[in-house]
Amino acid sequence: MRKSTVDRVLEVVENVLAAVPFAIVAVVAFVNVVSRYFLNASLAFTSELTVSLAVWMVMMGGVVALREGGHLGFSALHDAATGAVRAVMTVLISAAILAFLAVLLIFGIDVAMLQAESGRTTPSIGIPQWLFTIALPVGALLGAYRTVQAGRNGFRRSTVDALPSEEADR
Repeated sequence: MRKSTVDRVLEVVENVLAAVPFAIVAVVAFVNVVSRYFLNASLAFTSELTVSLAVWMVMMGGVVALREGGHLGFSALHDAATGAVRAVMTVLISAAILAFLAVLLIFGIDVAMLQAESGRTTPSIGIPQWLFTIALPVGALLGAYRTVQAGRNGFRRSTVDALPSEEADR
């Protein structure tokens, strides 16, 4: 199946939002190790930055997993089901994921706005905290798009399975 322009652009955005924090954490951790080894001093900001960027890595990693169909789940029942039962399960699973992402979206927006309004910054390096918290609503929106996409594709496969085959008609 050919990807739309929107899907290709979103794929690049998702990959960048997942890879950049990971690269920053890798570099910061390396610099901290070198600093401890050669200077016998740890850089105080490294753990703060690493933990804060973990929010971006987790949220965007989840989005990429949804996009690629690689998210972990207990799929034994869903995989064993066929036809209408599988279609119903696909809809219910997608609805549950969307409900969870809706909570993350609302909560993430509320917390990020409170942090921005209060001027809250990270203790060691003084970066506005909302820059990290905004990963929740961004990831929730992108995850919702990918969930709808995966649910639609799964529903189509389920309904195609339910159609009688040419061999069954003979």
